[in-house]
Amino acid sequence: MQRDQSENIADPSTPQTCYLIGHPIGHSLSPLIHSVAYEATGLDWHYAVMDVLERDLDAVLAGIDGVNVVGVNVTIPHKQAIFRRVDSLTETARAVGAVNTVYRRDGKLVGDNTDVAGFIAPLRELTGYNWSSKSALILGAGGAARAVAHALTQKMGLAEVAVSARREATARDIPNVTVTAWNQREVAAAEADLIVNTTPVGMNPNADASPLPDTTPFSPHQIVYDLIYAPPRTQLLDRARSAGAQTIGGLPMLIGQAAAAFHIWTGREMPIESVMNALRDHRA
Repeated sequence: MQRDQSENIADPSTPQTCYLIGHPIGHSLSPLIHSVAYEATGLDWHYAVMDVLERDLDAVLAGIDGVNVVGVNVTIPHKQAIFRRVDSLTETARAVGAVNTVYRRDGKLVGDNTDVAGFIAPLRELTGYNWSSKSALILGAGGAARAVAHALTQKMGLAEVAVSARREATARDIPNVTVTAWNQREVAAAEADLIVNTTPVGMNPNADASPLPDTTPFSPHQIVYDLIYAPPRTQLLDRARSAGAQTIGGLPMLIGQAAAAFHIWTGREMPIESVMNALRDHRA
C-alpha cells in the first residue's frame, strides 16, 4: 500500500540535495523555485541541474539514497525511461505511463507524476467552462503529453481529446485519445476548444519557432496553453492572443508540479508567494 506522501523521506534538519535531470537540460527556473522555497521554510537543502544521457540514468537513480540525495525531477526526454527503471509507481504515474518525480520510500525508488496536478491548476481557475462538452488537441507525444492526456480525459472529462505528433506510433500508445496526423494538425487546431503544446518547439533559444503553421487560424472561443515557460510569451501564444484566444503559459504548471514535488520530498507546503516574488524579481 502506498504510504502518505506527506511523510518526509529525509531529515529536513540536515543538508539534502535534489536534482533536475534531462538532456539537453538547457535553462531551467526549477533551481530558483526550489531554492527560494527551501530558504523560506528554513531547510538547508540544495537543488541542482544535471545533464544526463539515458545510458547514465541507472547510476543517477542509484544515487538517490533518501539521506543525502532525496530525489529528482525528470524532464525531456527521460520521463518514460525513468518509468521503466523505478521499483514502484504511484497510481498517477502508472496511469500516465511517465515519471517526473522520484524519491526513495522504505528502501525502494518510487516514481510519481506531479505534471498532472500542475497542468490542471490554471485550468481549474477558469470560470464558466463546461469541460465535459469541450474538445482538445495535444501537440506532442512525450511524457508531458501523456500527463496532459490523462488530466484531460480522466480528471477533467473532456468530450474529445486528440494527439498530433511527428512520432505517430508513440501517439497511438497514449490511452483514451484519438490520433491526428501531424500534417493535419492545423485543421484539427482550428476545430479544438483547447490547444496544448507539449513539444519544445518555440523554447529558447529557438523562440521564433512554433509547433503550428503561421497560417493556423485561432478564435476568441479557444484556449491555447503552451507548456513552455522560457520565453514566457512564445510565438504560439502571441499569435493566438492576437486572434483573441485566451492563453496560458507554462509557468503556472511549472510552479504547480514543483510545489507537489516539494511536498513529497519535504512534507511541507511550498511558499508560493515567496516563489512568485522571486520569479518576478528574476524576470525584472
